[in-house]
Amino acid sequence: AMISQSELQVVIDDIKRVADRASRSFSDDDNDDNSGSGDDLTGSSFQQREYAIDRLHADDARDKVFVAILKALAARHNRPSSPKELATCIMKHEFTLLG
Repeated sequence: AMISQSELQVVIDDIKRVADRASRSFSDDDNDDNSGSGDDLTGSSFQQREYAIDRLHADDARDKVFVAILKALAARHNRPSSPKELATCIMKHEFTLLG
C-alpha cells in the first residue's frame, strides 16, 4: 500500500531532523566500535556533499531499513561508511530494529 503525501512528509522531516541534529554536533560519537575506521577525516579527501532528501520516493519511504540507512548517513554527515558502521549507528540511535 502506498503511503500518503502527509506520511511521506513526516518521514522526510524526520530524516531532516536527524541531519540537522548531526550538523549541530561537532563531536563524532558514532564511532564507538573502536574499529579505527571512524578516524577524524579532517584533511582527507572526503568532502561533504548535499543531498536532496525532499526527492525521497514514497515506495522508498515505506522501507524502514532504507529510511534507517538514510538517517545513519545523515547522522554520519553523509561520509562514506561501511555496512558495519551504518549498522552500529542505526542500533545506537535506535533508528529501527535490525535482524
